[in-house]
Order: sequence, then structure tokens, then C-alpha cells
Amino acid sequence: MDAYFFPIIVTGAFAGIGIGLLGVFIVGMRMPFIGSCISHTAMVGAVYATLFNINPTLGALVLSMLGSAGVAFIPNNRKNLDANTGQAILLAFMMGLVFLAVGLEQDSRSEMLSLLWGNVLFAGWGTALTTGSLTVALMVFSLLFNKELKAILFSRSLAEATSMYTHLVYFLFLCFCGLILAVNLKAVGGLLIFSLLVCPAAAAYQICHGHKAVVLTSMLFGLLSTVIGFLMSYYLNLPTGACTVLVSTLIFAFTSFSRFVLNMND
Repeated sequence: MDAYFFPIIVTGAFAGIGIGLLGVFIVGMRMPFIGSCISHTAMVGAVYATLFNINPTLGALVLSMLGSAGVAFIPNNRKNLDANTGQAILLAFMMGLVFLAVGLEQDSRSEMLSLLWGNVLFAGWGTALTTGSLTVALMVFSLLFNKELKAILFSRSLAEATSMYTHLVYFLFLCFCGLILAVNLKAVGGLLIFSLLVCPAAAAYQICHGHKAVVLTSMLFGLLSTVIGFLMSYYLNLPTGACTVLVSTLIFAFTSFSRFVLNMND
């Protein structure tokens, strides 16, 4: 394999690790629309930045941070509108804005479509460094605020009632979510990154017991999803984002089957 592909593999590996770590909390909170809302908000920023000849990564970063702030302040315990419903409405609005931008594009839509489906082949060492730095920062954050994050996993309402820092930690976590998803938008694609956010963590929850084991396994599954997905796309000449998502889904299917077999034996 040519040396040109080394930064691509490194970028994919860091992306898988970081998104796998995010997924532990997204799946654990049973609010998968959080990741989907933020990723589609980043996609809105990217496609409209492309429409107006602005750097799409900059647009994704700005909108994803605004989206993270919006999601953080959606009430968690309102009887007439729960958090999942509010996030689903926001998601539908963001999808409408994305496809409106695609329809407004008069020239070639290839760049916009690449943001939807992903293309990691343009990643260089700069992208690898950015992705790696954000992943390491997320790891440090999760270690420093491990107690608060686990409390949010157990019950966000109860955690907010018992600690004055919980809402701030929740907001900062969503900001990390926005940053990492925005940076990896071009590599995985806005329509596919949600699957990578959910499948490795869901697979880890199938076979692991204990928070630490789930975190490490989810990060490993995210790493395997991106690296194997890239190698599959390279040797079979297939879209990178699609291969990554297919691998992550197959990992989940394998772990689910393994758990079923173990339960049958018990």
C-alpha cells in the first residue's frame, strides 16, 4: 500500500476510537437522536458553506456547536414534549435544510454529495492530527468527569438534582460530540456517521459487563470498523463511508448472535 494512505488509516483509526467513545454515552442514555441531531446539524453547516463557497469544515464546526447547545437545553422531563421527541423534530428540520441546499445548488453537486456519503481519501496528516487531538481530549474529559458522566448514564434527571455541575458536564460532552462529528463529517458522511456512532457501542453493550469494559470494547469496535472499512473500500473499490458502516453493523450482528448463543447455553 502506498504511503499516501497512511494518514488516511490513522485518521480513520482516531475517528473510530473517538466516535466509539461518544457512542457509549449516546447509547447508554437511550437517546440516539442526540448524535443524529448533532451530525445532521454539522451537515447543514457544511452544505450551506459549500453553497456559498466557504470552507465546509468551518461551517460544520459552527453549526454543530450551535446544535450541541440547542440539544443541551431541550428539557429532559416535560410531560408534553420529551427529549427524544424534541430531538426528532430538530433532526427532521435539519434534514429538510440539507436537501433544500442540495436542490439550490446550480453547479456540480459532487462536493455536497461527498459530505452526505463520506470520502476519507482526502485526509492528510493535518486531518489526522486534528482528529487525534480531539479524540485524546475527549478521553481526558471522560476520565476527569467520569463520576458525572456515569451519573448522567444512570439518570440525567437524578444527576441534575444531586449535582450542580451535571448540566455543565452534559453541555461540554455535547460540545465534544459536535466537534468530533463535524471534523469526521467528510470522512464518514453525514448520513452514515450516525450508524458508526451507535453500532460499536451497542455491540459492546451486548457482550460486556461494567462501564470500563464497555468503553474499551466500544473504542476497539470503532477502530476496527473504520480501519477494516477503509481496507475493504480500497481493495474492492467501494465507497469508504458505506463500507465502514457495513462493518460496524456486522460487528453488532456478530455480538448479538454471540449473546443469543450464550443465553441459550445458560
